Amino acid sequence: MFCKAAIESVRALPFGPGEDCVFVANDWHSALIPLIIKDVYQPRGQFKNAKVAYCIHNIAFQGRFWPESFKDMALPESTLSKLGFIDGYSKVFDEKNPLDDDEKPSDSWSGPFNKLNWMKAGILAADKVLTVSPNYAAEIGSGPDKGVELDSIIRMAGGAEGIVNGMDVTEWNPKTDKYVPVKYDRSSVFEGKAAAKAALQAEAGLPVDPSAPVFGYIGRLEEQKGVDILLAALPKIKNAQVVILGTGKAKYEQLVKSMSSKNPNFKGVVKFSAPMAHQITAG
Repeated sequence: MFCKAAIESVRALPFGPGEDCVFVANDWHSALIPLIIKDVYQPRGQFKNAKVAYCIHNIAFQGRFWPESFKDMALPESTLSKLGFIDGYSKVFDEKNPLDDDEKPSDSWSGPFNKLNWMKAGILAADKVLTVSPNYAAEIGSGPDKGVELDSIIRMAGGAEGIVNGMDVTEWNPKTDKYVPVKYDRSSVFEGKAAAKAALQAEAGLPVDPSAPVFGYIGRLEEQKGVDILLAALPKIKNAQVVILGTGKAKYEQLVKSMSSKNPNFKGVVKFSAPMAHQITAG
């Protein structure tokens, strides 16, 4: 329903672009948009010139469902070839019984299982597959470990193109940023940056020391981001301060909290915080 509503909105809303448009679908939640456009609307003569770019931010979250759910999707039988998927995990996981961070496959598990995979369908139906960096684009097509069993589908679709995430230069401009207590621009960057650094140290609970370098990390706490390497290196960092902002895997959240309580030069903020993100970037 969400994906169909997104498609219909371009015709229904007064500011909608109409049928001749480009959709950008993101991750598994909207992965049915390219499928519905290609297998439902275009065969009816609708959205004939529409194109769909499908963007993958994290290929680990794919939208894998049991085949029985197909009857509730109101899609033609022709879509099953794109949705059909062999789930190589030989155990069933759900929101009540998730895969533990360090859990390894066991011979006692009973799979693999036939599933529907929304992300697979999105990749195959899209006009263009995108992801968040050239390196990640190469990784997810390199093998089943990095592609989480969709590497062959990525290659079948012609690969993914990586576009590096950008920054809104208006929102993040330190001259006007509402989260930066002392504004600065290129003419006052040395004084402004020093003031922003001191404000960050105070806000994070670090010693306010103008001579100490401050390193900041903003992002997901998981291996794909290199957090395991970062946290392993922290005890070796001397005469510097580190601020980490983010959420992610439970084991890394717990480790960040634990290390933060033991090391006065390291502070971890395990939550989403726009103000802190801006302060880390500015300082």
